[in-house]
Amino acid sequence: MKISTFGTALAAAALFQLTAYADTTDTITVSGTPAVGETFTVNIRIESDSDIGYLNSSLEYDDSVIEFTGGDAWGGGGLITINSFPGEDSGVLDCALTFTAVGEGDSNITLTNGYVFSIDGTVLEQPDSNASVHVAAANEDVQDDESEIQDDSSAYENIPNDTTVSEAPEENVTEEPQYQQPVVQGYLIGLTCTAGELSPEFTYDNFEYTVNADSSCETADLNTTAAAFSDTVTISGGGELDYGENILTATVTAEDGTVNVYTVKVIRAEDDGAKKSDKKSSSKKESTEDKYKRLLNPALAIILVTLIVALFIVINWTMKLGKKKKK
Repeated sequence: MKISTFGTALAAAALFQLTAYADTTDTITVSGTPAVGETFTVNIRIESDSDIGYLNSSLEYDDSVIEFTGGDAWGGGGLITINSFPGEDSGVLDCALTFTAVGEGDSNITLTNGYVFSIDGTVLEQPDSNASVHVAAANEDVQDDESEIQDDSSAYENIPNDTTVSEAPEENVTEEPQYQQPVVQGYLIGLTCTAGELSPEFTYDNFEYTVNADSSCETADLNTTAAAFSDTVTISGGGELDYGENILTATVTAEDGTVNVYTVKVIRAEDDGAKKSDKKSSSKKESTEDKYKRLLNPALAIILVTLIVALFIVINWTMKLGKKKKK
């Protein structure tokens, strides 16, 4: 009887948690169908039966089609981090993000790797909404206007009144875009170097960069922004620079054990002034050595001749003494 009561209590508690969690919802909407070069808005709405504290989440998109330009977020290169608060204690949070269409095609926009928190820090929901945006060519609207004018003028032509005639199907079939799986953890959404600009331009899924630094640049450090607030970033190789290649790394470790390493090769230009001073000092050293050689060589020759003469005298004197003893 006690076991049955305990099981009933557990089931009731689980049902209560699930219901409380489900009472918070998230949606993403895109305003209109932009053309290349136009700016549009992505609206994120969180609704809950409890007062919302803030939203902290990542947003993934295709940076070859759209580009983030403003709002309660930071990052770029296809992945941004959103940190948005409601205007007042409320169960509704609206976040408006501005994007610019940069390429023709389709982009999926996905909320991932984040949470909606209450005022006291309790997790209300893990948002996972997604939406898509179609970016038209820059002149697509002009073509549509021309086609509309042609359709209007066709009203004045003699068209057979045959209801059995149907329009031919369009030959161009648009393939459904292939989307990558959302980035979860273990990535950077921001990376800069104090020694200069990264080459190529930073994107979260590229892990190797080069920085060309002037000879006057003596130090270099990396500044990073992780995609998830739970990620750990470890930087090595920063500080004083040697002439030539210097390797700096930023290692991102996620809660699930995912590890990604971003490598920045800083190439410091050689100092022409230092080269010249080294050459001068080496030439002075060589000239001093030559001077000593010129002085020592004759002296050594004189000493050698003197030793030979002295040796000859000693030998001769020794031979004379030997002859006198024999007599």
